[in-house]
Amino acid sequence: MLLDAGMLWTAIVPVKASAFAKSRLNHDQEIRARLSAAFLSDVLTAAMQATAIDEVIVVTDDHSLHLRLDPAVRIHLTTAKGLNPELAEGLQLIGHKPAAIIAADLPCLTVEALEVTLLLAQDFDRSFVTDAQGLGTTMLFAKDARTCVPMFGRRSHARHAQAGFQEIQADSPATAALLNRARRDVDTALDLWDAVRIGVGPSSTAAMQEMQ
Repeated sequence: MLLDAGMLWTAIVPVKASAFAKSRLNHDQEIRARLSAAFLSDVLTAAMQATAIDEVIVVTDDHSLHLRLDPAVRIHLTTAKGLNPELAEGLQLIGHKPAAIIAADLPCLTVEALEVTLLLAQDFDRSFVTDAQGLGTTMLFAKDARTCVPMFGRRSHARHAQAGFQEIQADSPATAALLNRARRDVDTALDLWDAVRIGVGPSSTAAMQEMQ
C-alpha cells in the first residue's frame, strides 16, 4: 500500500474554551486548562509534521487561542453551539478536499502514528478511528469533506459505523501499536494514566512534570 502523492488532507481540530476543557479530570480548572493545552500542542505538532496534511484548521470558541498557537495553524472562531455543528462549520471551509477530523486530546499521538492512520484511511471514502474503549471516535476521515457528517458524542463509534464510515483496522502488530496512539483520548484520570503508560508527547510530559 503506497501513499498517493496527490492525497493531501486538511486536518480539523476542535478545541473547547479552556474554562470548560477536560471537566472530568480530578484537578482544578487551572491544571485542567494546562493539560488540555499540552494535549493540543502535541496533536498539532504531529499534524503539522505529517507530510500528507496540507493545512491544519483549529475550530474553537476560545477567542484568545490564537495567541498561544503557531501562526501556521488556521483558526476558525465559532460560537459554542455543540461539537458536531462546530465541526460542520469547519468542514464547509474545505469544499471537496479530503478532511481529517482529529480530536485535540490525544497526547500519545506522534507524526508516525498519524501518518500510518492517514495511509490506512486512503482505502476508504469515509472512515474513522475508534477510541481505546471501542465506544467513541477519535478521528474521522472523508476523501470529500462534503460527504463528512460528524456524529461525535455518546456511542459515536456505532453511529459512525451505521452511517457508512469504515472503522480503520491495523494490518500488523507494528501498525496496531501506532494506531493505539491514535485511539488513546484522555477524559479521566485513568485515561491519563494509560496515556502515560503508552507514552505522551513532550508538551504533555512537561505539563505533568509541572503538576508534581
